[in-house]
Amino acid sequence: MNFPYEKLIFKNENSPLSSIPFHTDVPSIERFFSNEFPFHLAIHQVTNANGLDEDYTIPHVHDDEDEINIIVGKEGGLEYKIQLGEEEFVVSSNSTIWIPAGIKHSANVLKGNGYFIAIRMEPTRFNKDYMRKKIEQNFKLI
Repeated sequence: MNFPYEKLIFKNENSPLSSIPFHTDVPSIERFFSNEFPFHLAIHQVTNANGLDEDYTIPHVHDDEDEINIIVGKEGGLEYKIQLGEEEFVVSSNSTIWIPAGIKHSANVLKGNGYFIAIRMEPTRFNKDYMRKKIEQNFKLI
């Protein structure tokens, strides 16, 4: 039997966090990734992440890709320290963070259990200049 859409299903393999630049391995995170998937999609299973003393992700920039981070788990059961530019936020499940190309960022688990999903793709029209204008228009902050 022929299944023409079978090629749209991808197997995620265990892949160390340290295989990505700016990241080091930590015992509480198991990373899953498929090299065949058409863009970067990494699924991090976080288990018993409590008491991590050091950041394992160095702040960095993707000049040519937007990134989306999704924190999933029992409500409030997973917390990450998210750096965007020079600002830091404590973000808990169930939240989504959008990082336009060119924005310095990092994500480091603080505590809990759940999943952290990282997606990188071609930049959208929502670049830094576009967003700055929208913020100025909508919030009069800048």
